[in-house]
Amino acid sequence: MRKWSAGIALVGLLCASPAVAATYYYVDWTSSSPSAGTAAGTITLPDSSTVSVTFSVTEPNGAAGAYTFGQTNSGTNYWVPAAPYLSTQVDNSPPDSDILALTGGTSTTTYTITLSEPIRDPIMAIVSLGQPSVLVTYDFDRPFTIVSQGVGFWGGGPSALTQLPGDVLQGQEGHGTIQFIGTFSTFSWTAPTAEFWHGFTFGIRTTERIEPTPEPGALALLAAAGAALALSRRRTRT
Repeated sequence: MRKWSAGIALVGLLCASPAVAATYYYVDWTSSSPSAGTAAGTITLPDSSTVSVTFSVTEPNGAAGAYTFGQTNSGTNYWVPAAPYLSTQVDNSPPDSDILALTGGTSTTTYTITLSEPIRDPIMAIVSLGQPSVLVTYDFDRPFTIVSQGVGFWGGGPSALTQLPGDVLQGQEGHGTIQFIGTFSTFSWTAPTAEFWHGFTFGIRTTERIEPTPEPGALALLAAAGAALALSRRRTRT
């Protein structure tokens, strides 16, 4: 009885332990065209496989919009210090100067990220959302949670990012990381309030890739093989 109780207690202790921070792999933005409202990049995972990422800006009439700037292989590293981007679940900050930056100012211009395959719970690292005297919001079409924040390249503080109802992120010189909740290959947001600029990038873990679902024909073949095996075993016993 004591051994059983001790086992239950051990399981409970393990379940209550905090999650171990994981390594995330961020987008290497390889092309950026702010005037055309497009950018593209690649996330390279440890097994050398890749996930392609595209960014686009769309106006209400469907025409391409524009964004402020993009850094693809050089420039100022706005991801320092690393502290605002680290947490009990994210072990590393974006590794270099790659970043896309927006100004915002309209609730009808849509910013969209598209991934080449469905990804579970990706993260978005953010630089300088808002100013001490200017509150700026990102209104997302997906649920998210704030996983870290703090003093970043342009200052800010430990509570400069706030999660509002309706999947809205509010920043007042906010630097930090949010994590989207769910599995999807595309999501979008608007930035209704104009501000000088605020930057972002994205990252994923290897375990967040979703294995492809077998085709219906393959499932039927597997079921038939299983039935044949069961019948063979039954005849052998008889």
